[in-house]
Amino acid sequence: MRRLAVAYLILQAAGAFLWWVILLAVPLSRPYFRAADAPDSTLLAFGVADALLFIGTSAVAGIGLHLRRRWAWPVLCVYAGAAGYAALYCWTLTALTGDAALGAILMTPSLVVPGLLVWQFRPREVAP
Repeated sequence: MRRLAVAYLILQAAGAFLWWVILLAVPLSRPYFRAADAPDSTLLAFGVADALLFIGTSAVAGIGLHLRRRWAWPVLCVYAGAAGYAALYCWTLTALTGDAALGAILMTPSLVVPGLLVWQFRPREVAP
């Protein structure tokens, strides 16, 4: 399970990084991820938060789990919160506007998997 979790976290970070590269390099990709009448700035404003709280914590948690470090679990918890927030935002945007469904669909694993990983890798008390 640990290998699968590490792979998911590292691939999630890499995929999100690549997604941002595409958004920045190919402006025509942006309408698929924002409300139709909204300016690009409503999407691009998430860049710093995504870089730190979604991409960064996903990569760091993956590395920490791979190295079996105790600090990996709190980092994983931060990632789970950021991922859940982002995924719920995407689904709410789609529900309210009918737009940006691709973003919501792509974020669905981020709504489910991080919480399962937090549970799976939670610290357990050692019996006395």
